[in-house]
Amino acid sequence: MLFLAIKNLVQEKTRLLISVGGVAFSVLLIMSIQGLYQGWSNKIGEYIRTVPADYWITQSGATDMFHTPSVLPLTVRDFLTGVPGVASAKPFSGRRVAFAHNGKDINLYVIADDTENNVGAPARVVEGKGVPDKGEIIIDRVVGRSENIRIGDTIPVAGRMLKVSGYSEGGYILSFSFAFATKEDAESILQLPGATNFFLVTVNESTNADDVASRIEADPAVDAITKDRFVENNTNIVRDTFLPIILVLLLIGIAVGMTVIGLTIFTSTIEKAREYGVLKAIGVSNRQLYAVVVEQAVTAAVLGYIVGAGLALAVSAAAGIYVPEFITEIRWLDAGWIFAVTLAMALVSSLLPARRLARIDPAEVFRA
Repeated sequence: MLFLAIKNLVQEKTRLLISVGGVAFSVLLIMSIQGLYQGWSNKIGEYIRTVPADYWITQSGATDMFHTPSVLPLTVRDFLTGVPGVASAKPFSGRRVAFAHNGKDINLYVIADDTENNVGAPARVVEGKGVPDKGEIIIDRVVGRSENIRIGDTIPVAGRMLKVSGYSEGGYILSFSFAFATKEDAESILQLPGATNFFLVTVNESTNADDVASRIEADPAVDAITKDRFVENNTNIVRDTFLPIILVLLLIGIAVGMTVIGLTIFTSTIEKAREYGVLKAIGVSNRQLYAVVVEQAVTAAVLGYIVGAGLALAVSAAAGIYVPEFITEIRWLDAGWIFAVTLAMALVSSLLPARRLARIDPAEVFRA
């Protein structure tokens, strides 16, 4: 029956192209929007997730890196390292800086790359130098591409001219991005003599982390915020403002895509009513007819899915080059459920007309 279904499917190439194309563009639509949703969910704020800390210690009342300033004296480190259960406490300094480049306003969050304490380094450098030297800065690749800032260019940052020495990834958060300068350059930009913005605290494995946090917060001047909560606080603007919009677009895309797949398979099945009537005339049972219809629909759906998934990967890669802010992540899990939904829709769309085809009188086919 499968051989017969494939032969019937390829018999008319234009009809096959329309069927596969309809499924492919539906898969392209769903997979692209799903990839954008996952990309913005997981990759926005990726840098903060990679910072090695169990707790971010902030000035009391400060909840994130951008809205409420946090300034702590370096002497707080002595207090933190003396708290039972604290394995390490390292200063982390950064400041949001705005400057003009090529007539556009650019916002960077400059972080001190403290090689002495092994803290503040980029999560992943994808081009250029991995560690900035004095007078250099590493910026996020999204900003480099979108603002046409190339490695070797010099940009003004808080009154200092810094040479771009590399591109990093994972530090783009829509309205600004993370950049990395040497501790000495950052200190001259941040102007925090004898102070830092945060401390990164790690807890001994054998110690209850909640108990350690309670001991730290016994000092009313500081708050201990878990790493997950700190990431959430810093990505709220993305999660609360943009992700719901993309989610609505995703649901609309799924509805449109499934409708197109359903109509494409339904129409292609109905149009072959005459061929199915001939099959009944030569003795094919209704059960065998159902099998041919389903196999034909599944074959078209699989071909359409393969083409659509390939197009989605190509479109995502191309869009990322020309529009750096188009950050996507197409996961195997998402590819799997989109494949399952495509097959399910193809099955439903083929079985509905199959019942009608089963009632075809072969004599009527030949009279037509």
